Amino acid sequence: MDAIPVEYRGCELSAVVVRAAGEFVATVLIERPGGLRRAVGPFRPFATAKAAEQFAIQYGKDELDGRHVPRGMNVATHDDPPIRRSAAFARERPF
Repeated sequence: MDAIPVEYRGCELSAVVVRAAGEFVATVLIERPGGLRRAVGPFRPFATAKAAEQFAIQYGKDELDGRHVPRGMNVATHDDPPIRRSAAFARERPF
C-alpha cells in the first residue's frame, strides 16, 4: 500500500506499507527540496495498514523536527518484555 504523500516543512513524506508474515510493516520516504530522498524503517509490527501508515508519517515529521530516537536504541512496544535497564543500553533488535 502506497499512501498519498504528505507535505511537511517543505519536504514530501510518503509511507510505504506492506503485509508480511501476518503483520503490517511500514517505511517512510522523506524527499527534501532538490530531490534528495531518504528511506527510514522498516517499522513493525502493526495490526492494520492505517496504523502503520500513520506511524511512518509521524516518524517522518519527528525526524524533520529533530525529535527522532537515535539509531541503535531499542524502542519498547506493547509486546516487549519489561527490561531492568535503561533503553540507552539496549541492543537494537534485528528485524
